Amino acid sequence: MHELLDVLPLPIWLRDDQQQIKYVNQAYRDAVDAGEDVSREDLPEIAAGDASYGRDLAARAISEGAPQSDRRHVVMSGSRHFVELVEAPMSPAGHTAGFAIDLTQLEEVQAELDRHIAGQEVILQNLGTAIAIYGADQSLQFFNNAFLQLWGLDEAWLRSTPRMAELLEQLRENRRLPEYADFPAFKNDQLSLFTSLIEPVEEMIHLPDDTTLRSVVIPHPFGGLLLLWEDVTDTLALERNYNTLIAVQRETLDNLFEGVAVIGANGRLRLSNPAFGSMWRIPAHEMAAEPHIAEIANHISDLLGENEELRSSKESLIGILTDRESHSGRLKCNDGRVLDYATVPLPDGAVLLSFLDASAAINMERALRERNEALETADLLKSEFIANVSYELRTPLNTIIGFTEILSGEYFGGLNDRQTEYTGGILESSNRLLLLINDILDLATIEAGHMSLELDSIDINSFLNSVLGLVHERARHKKLALEIDCPPDIGAMVADERRLKQALFNILSNAVKFTPDNGDIVVSARRQGDEVILTTSDSGIGISAEDRERVFAKFERGSSAEARRAGAGLGLSLVKSFVEMHGGKVALESEPDVGTRIICTLPSRASVTSPINRPI
Repeated sequence: MHELLDVLPLPIWLRDDQQQIKYVNQAYRDAVDAGEDVSREDLPEIAAGDASYGRDLAARAISEGAPQSDRRHVVMSGSRHFVELVEAPMSPAGHTAGFAIDLTQLEEVQAELDRHIAGQEVILQNLGTAIAIYGADQSLQFFNNAFLQLWGLDEAWLRSTPRMAELLEQLRENRRLPEYADFPAFKNDQLSLFTSLIEPVEEMIHLPDDTTLRSVVIPHPFGGLLLLWEDVTDTLALERNYNTLIAVQRETLDNLFEGVAVIGANGRLRLSNPAFGSMWRIPAHEMAAEPHIAEIANHISDLLGENEELRSSKESLIGILTDRESHSGRLKCNDGRVLDYATVPLPDGAVLLSFLDASAAINMERALRERNEALETADLLKSEFIANVSYELRTPLNTIIGFTEILSGEYFGGLNDRQTEYTGGILESSNRLLLLINDILDLATIEAGHMSLELDSIDINSFLNSVLGLVHERARHKKLALEIDCPPDIGAMVADERRLKQALFNILSNAVKFTPDNGDIVVSARRQGDEVILTTSDSGIGISAEDRERVFAKFERGSSAEARRAGAGLGLSLVKSFVEMHGGKVALESEPDVGTRIICTLPSRASVTSPINRPI
């Protein structure tokens, strides 16, 4: 018997009525690193860290009259193992037999499984598709963040594992389900899927708020259901818009006077409009058969005038019509028509051909030249107007401002309350108009390529303090907290102080304008390598995602009611222009009702760059 036990891979031991070990097999000796020369009295317990543990387990087995087991970590054969220790009563009374089962691999597999489950849960939680998993008992076992956001249900209630019937009732109460004429029948149909569904079921759901969802119900391998919802409202809208666009483009193409054709990469006609066929006398049935470019070239060469070089060389004509380089020119036909042509290579290997009857255009060319000269003259007048607008507009405006300041200062006598209010309004509106005129002139100067930077060394700390001083009074009226976050030893940078101050002033003016009373505005400066990063943060109304790109364009404002009421939309455009002239860049981060951060990244030493030259 002992020889048989020695062959077994499990550590086995026998205890006497004093719970002392009286026999162990070879696997036990290997586990505790005890050779044959170690006596029975000196054999350590499997749970060597707690000598009484094994005896206590054996005593419990005798007391209960049934096998007792426990799992714990022990050191066997010099390494840590997770084992299940079992003690079972046996004859004679008071004696027990024990063995140890190594569960280390099971523990590792379980840990790996837990990691996989946790990883999959992280993936599911971060998916944009709403997911819910119901158990076989119809209770909610899992939901992700997208599910929570889609249905707007209470998270604590969802974590109480409600049944599907309860969840459907809640969604109906919240008007987050379609209006079913027989809701109980719908609910029963949904619940019956737990026992009847074999293959995935997909359908489109139209909610009362005009949201369209793609719903997929999948039988779960472990019982229950896996449900997915994807908001396809925008996708369907895009699809409708795309189909409409294709139809509009097709209708537009068919009604063009210009003959248009697309030659595919295989040399065959892929797309054309009726004008192309009629222009080159190609029958409709030939056009429908997608003829090869060689057949089209035959029709074209037959109609070319006697003096056209391409008439005598069909290969040259085919080469021009299929070349991957753009070509354009004018062809004279033997029927007196003059056609302008252009070829444009397309990204997919095809070539776009266009032909336009220019006969009437030639007769009008002289008139067009005269008109073009008139337009150039008008453009010159516009440029001269912009050059003189400062004198034409700013001079009388400065006079108005000066006289208004004299009236406001009551230098020639006191004013009553209404007069004081009116003069204050005139002064405020005049200054606002003066700022707008200055911004327009600066923008025009930049875009005309006439503005250059006057670079000098700027102490960054002093610079920030001076700019904040310009908006301090307006911030005080709104009880805004102005703060500078700048290391005292940040030093200096080389830039155009006037233009940089103008840019930062525009940013701060917007921050003050769009930050509610008692808000915060923080201006910070940091060095990062060879760059200086100026950041302005506020707790204002924020800018929506769709507005963040266009607010830097000229005469563009945010879409909120406050933004539409304020300004001409030049401030941030000037900021971007001035920063880019320094070789820097501007970034904007914002969340509606949270605030806005504008980050200006500038080189520590700006160089004189070419002015931005764009059409006004």
